[in-house]
Amino acid sequence: MATFKVFVDPTTRSDGTHRIRIRAYHRDSRTTINTPYTVGKGEFTKGGKIKDAAIVDACNQLIAGWHKIIASLGNAVNAMNVKELVEVIKSEEKSSAFFDFVVYIRKVADTKRAKQTRINYRSVASSLESFMNGVPLDINAITAKRLTAYEQWLRDEGKTLNTIIQYMSLVKSAYNAAIYEYNDEDSGEMLVLRQPFRKYKMPTAPAPSARGVDLATLQAIADIPTERRFNSQRNLGRDIFMLSYALGGMNYVDIYHLPCSALKGDYIEYKRQKTKNARADEALYRVYICPEVRPLIERWLDSTKKKLFIFHRLFEWRNFPSKMAQCMKKVEGAVPFDRHYTYYAARHTYASLARNAVGLDKYTVHELLNHSDSKMKITDRYIERDWQRLFDAHKRIVALVDWSEITKS
Repeated sequence: MATFKVFVDPTTRSDGTHRIRIRAYHRDSRTTINTPYTVGKGEFTKGGKIKDAAIVDACNQLIAGWHKIIASLGNAVNAMNVKELVEVIKSEEKSSAFFDFVVYIRKVADTKRAKQTRINYRSVASSLESFMNGVPLDINAITAKRLTAYEQWLRDEGKTLNTIIQYMSLVKSAYNAAIYEYNDEDSGEMLVLRQPFRKYKMPTAPAPSARGVDLATLQAIADIPTERRFNSQRNLGRDIFMLSYALGGMNYVDIYHLPCSALKGDYIEYKRQKTKNARADEALYRVYICPEVRPLIERWLDSTKKKLFIFHRLFEWRNFPSKMAQCMKKVEGAVPFDRHYTYYAARHTYASLARNAVGLDKYTVHELLNHSDSKMKITDRYIERDWQRLFDAHKRIVALVDWSEITKS
C-alpha cells in the first residue's frame, strides 16, 4: 500500500516562502507531489515540522482523499509504479476538484441584492482568509473543532459578540447554500461531505434589555420648546424622534427613503427597507396618520415631491445616521433625565407603551411593528390583515402623548 509523507522544501522561493510537498512511496519507489501550500520563515522547525495546525490538517485532508482514491482501485494498484499511481490520483482529483470555501462565500456575496449584505459576506470571507493565513480552505476540511477555533480567533482579534454571532451565522448560511447547490441526495452525488454545524454550538447574545424611554421622558421630548434657528439640530432630533413614534416606530431608513406616493390620504403605505427583500409580502405596511400629528408630518413634507419628506435634501443618506446621532445628543441635553438613548429608542418606546400602557396583546404589537414571525407564516397566508383594527390600536398609542407643544406652528 502506498504511503505519503509531508515535508517542507528547503529551497527558499523568491517571495521568501517554502513550498510544502508530499513524498509518495509505493513498491520500493518514490516521487514528489506539489501542494498549493507554503510556509514562511519561522513557520516550521529545523527538523521540517510545520507549526501551523491548519496547514497540517489541510495536508492530511489531501492524503486522506488520496487513500480513498487508492482504495477504489482495488488490486489494480499492485500493477502500478509510484508515478503511475500519482497520475491516477491527479486524474481523479481533477474530476472532484478542490472546493475553496472562501471563494464560495464571495460567490454567495455577489448574489445578494442588498449592498450591506454583500459587504458583510465579503468581510467574512476576508476574515476566514486571514484565519487560514492565506491557505485555501477546503469545504470538507471544515469541522466543528475548526469552527470553534475560528470563533476563538475572532474573539482574540477583538471582535464584539454581536459581530462574532453575525460572522458565524453567515458562515453557516454560506455552508448550507453550498449543500443545497452541490449535494444531490437522490442521485448520491455529494460534494459537501460534512455536517459540522450539527455539533458546533453557535454563540448567542444575552437577551437585550428594553431600549425605549418611559412615557414621562417621551412627553418631555415632545415638549422641548422649538428653537427659532432654521438649522436647529435639537428641533430636527426632536421632530424625527417623535415622527418615528407617531408613525408606529418607523425606522429612520424608511422615513428618509419614503416615496411621495407613500402618502395615501389618512395613512402612509410603505415597504419596510430592512425586510422587504426577505418576505413574500415585501414587508408591506400601512400606518394611520392621527389628526393630532398631521401638523408635524406636514412640517417636513418635500415640496419638490421627489420623496415624501425633505430629509434627503438636507443630508446625503450616508451622512444621515451620524447627523441623527448628533441631533439626539441635543435632545438628551434638553430633557430633565440623565440617560443616553438613540433614535431607535422611539421604536422600542412605541412597542413597550403599546403593551404596558395601552394593554395590547403581544401579537397585535407584533403586527403594529410589521415584524415577521416564522411560526405564523402559514397562518398569516389565510388571514387578511384588518387595517382598521390596527389603525384603532395605533390611535390609542399615539393618544398617550400631548402633541400640542411640538405641533405649534
